[in-house]
Amino acid sequence: MPIPSGPRFLCRAQFQTSWTTWYIMLTLYGFFTESDFMTTMIPISIFAIVAAPLTSIHNIPHLVFWLWFHLLGFNTSNQTASLEDDTNKPDRPLPAGRITLRAAIALRWTLMPMCWALSLTYSKEVMFASMALSVFTIMYNELRGSGAHFMTRYALNGLGFAAFEAGTTLIAKDDKSHLDNAGWLAIFLSASIFATTIYAQDFRDVVGDSLINRDTIPLRFGSPSRIALLFGVVAWSLGLSWIWKLDPYTAAAFTALGAYAGWRFVEYTTVEEDRKSYFYYNVWVSVAHILPGYWRLFCAN
Repeated sequence: MPIPSGPRFLCRAQFQTSWTTWYIMLTLYGFFTESDFMTTMIPISIFAIVAAPLTSIHNIPHLVFWLWFHLLGFNTSNQTASLEDDTNKPDRPLPAGRITLRAAIALRWTLMPMCWALSLTYSKEVMFASMALSVFTIMYNELRGSGAHFMTRYALNGLGFAAFEAGTTLIAKDDKSHLDNAGWLAIFLSASIFATTIYAQDFRDVVGDSLINRDTIPLRFGSPSRIALLFGVVAWSLGLSWIWKLDPYTAAAFTALGAYAGWRFVEYTTVEEDRKSYFYYNVWVSVAHILPGYWRLFCAN
């Protein structure tokens, strides 16, 4: 049989190559990480810019790509280690059939050394942050820390976010080997906020979490955990306002935002409303991540 050739064949081959490339990018960029843009990409990118603080606008694409690449590594681990997506997020690549489990596992373990290599191009300190994230990821996913005791689950959440933030914050600087005391304090506070309030996301996932017997605060404590979240967010709002020395008007607005986000979880308790409430929680988290920048701008000198 003659080998097809000519403009028509070349056009078809180019189309197939372009479609394959687009399909792969959409799977990696969109379906593996799209749901975490509001929870991870936006607040941590903002955080790195203000906590470092940013020393050159040219560092922004680097910190955003580093963060996304590591988020991809975490999500491939998370989505290959648990079956919860079959119920909670059926549009993700594995339950949607966009990638096989075998291919996803291969991708997951290939990405880990690639993340380390990428990080080493910036500094050994950035690589240490990447390696720490890998350890916390394995503990959370492959070693089932996410489904163990709820305190282990949320502690690993906080540590994971701290590793994400340490790497991106270092990359935001020209000197990628050093952070000042304010930068490390900001990372510690952010990790603590996530460790103590990130269970806000679990209200929307109670069906899938109950099917796999995951120990979460909403499943363990029920309605009282909603009230605890409200008080926790308000307490953090007041504490951060004091730590970062906000003026009274800014502090009042920030606390009101937190109170509204927390109140929604108490007032509206359907899964659909919990998704909306989680959006407002993430708005509050994003604003909280800007506060170190407020301190640097108005109070540091």
